[in-house]
Amino acid sequence: MWQVRQLEAFQAVMATGSMTKAASGLHISQPAISKLIATLEEECGFMLFQRRGNRLAPTVEGGLLYSEVQRLLLGTQEIQRMAAEIRGKKVGTLNLAAFPALTTRVLPGIVTRFCAEHPNVRILLTGRSSAFMTNWLSAQRVDLGISVLRENRPGMRCERLLRMEAVCALPAGHPLARYKVLSARQIAEERLISLSEEDMARAMVERYFQSANVRPKVSVETQLSESACQFVVEGAGVSIVEPLSTLGFTPEQLAIRRIRPRFYFDIWLITPSSRSPSLITTEFINFFSVGLKKILKDAGFHYI
Repeated sequence: MWQVRQLEAFQAVMATGSMTKAASGLHISQPAISKLIATLEEECGFMLFQRRGNRLAPTVEGGLLYSEVQRLLLGTQEIQRMAAEIRGKKVGTLNLAAFPALTTRVLPGIVTRFCAEHPNVRILLTGRSSAFMTNWLSAQRVDLGISVLRENRPGMRCERLLRMEAVCALPAGHPLARYKVLSARQIAEERLISLSEEDMARAMVERYFQSANVRPKVSVETQLSESACQFVVEGAGVSIVEPLSTLGFTPEQLAIRRIRPRFYFDIWLITPSSRSPSLITTEFINFFSVGLKKILKDAGFHYI
């Protein structure tokens, strides 16, 4: 079976009518291209060229073969072009799932900028709870999951990106807003907007109050931290949330304060362990990491 290099040599001689010129164009020696043509003729079982003066002219059989060789080499060039684009992380598809606050407040901007730099990359973004995300990752329907909780199920690879310091969201003008840092006891005196029991982040908030030996007065439970912030805006109480949920609310709506003792919400990157992340996935992870840290820094939130 002939090789692509033999076909390239055949194409070059057809185009130039000369072994010497063809060799120069392919950056190989004249004996090397002569050998390629000779082995191709041997494998084909007929002559490809005949000499006419100082030029090589194709035989009838060579002319018939040429059209097929051109078609094949065009396909090879397309494969090479596609390989180069894949290698350069210019083309591909990324199935991405993240917790709701990230998909609504942060990821649209980051994904838009990423797509501007990678116009032939298609991103499918889904905002779901951690439990839903875990099921999709287990079924390998997602290339990358971004969660505030670590998943310890088999078949998943987890890497912590950063830790965000939890904050207290207050209605603008609330009396506690005069303090820069709030204690668990101060917050426990207010009506608390809590996450629902199925959200593991709620357990983290409960441990925060337990460590201070106080019990909060829960007035509303909701599934989403963004919803908790909106309840705060409406005056239903205060809430302890990860800082990304507060983005998009103005200072006239929310006052954001640090809390003591500190605790942190993690950002976990989760990928299927059954396969290595694609080049596009790795490229996006790096892009997302830089973008998220800039957003947190610009908003004045603390992370480690």
